[in-house]
Amino acid sequence: MEERKVNDEDMKEIEQSAVIIDIEGEVCPYPQIIAREEIKKIDSGKIVVIQTDHVMATKAVPQSVSNDVSEYGIWKSGSGQYKIILWKK
Repeated sequence: MEERKVNDEDMKEIEQSAVIIDIEGEVCPYPQIIAREEIKKIDSGKIVVIQTDHVMATKAVPQSVSNDVSEYGIWKSGSGQYKIILWKK
C-alpha cells in the first residue's frame, strides 16, 4: 500500500466522487471499524474519505484496511481536522 500526497486542489476533486464519512469526535477503534465496513461496501477503484479530528486515526485507519486498499492519503487542515483518503483495490 502506497501513500499518495494530497493537496487542497486534489482534495476538492477527490470529494466530488468519494464516499465521505464524518467521524469527528470519535476515537479508536471506531474509525478503523467504520473504514473496514465502508471499504467492503464499495467497488474496486472507488474512494472513501474518512473525516476525523483524531490524529491517531491517521495511522490506525490505513493500517486496518491495508489488505483492501491500493493507496491512501492524509489531508490535514490548519485547524486539526484530517481526511483519510482510501483507494480500494
